[in-house]
Amino acid sequence: MAYQFKFFAQPVISNIRTFCEAALVEFTIGLICAVFAYASYGIFIHLFIACVVISIACFCLSIYNIYSLLSYP
Repeated sequence: MAYQFKFFAQPVISNIRTFCEAALVEFTIGLICAVFAYASYGIFIHLFIACVVISIACFCLSIYNIYSLLSYP
């Protein structure tokens, strides 16, 4: 009969994101969407508009996260 191990290391579940991490992720997504908007400017106007809206929203959220990081003591 084989012995079964019932005690093992549990994975660390971390749902906590810092302001810096959130700002970096949002800035990266905004940068990618801005590049897509630049590439599709004259060809696909619908893709251009969607990418511009998403990139502006991401840049605004990134600025807000940096402001929140600096404003909290």
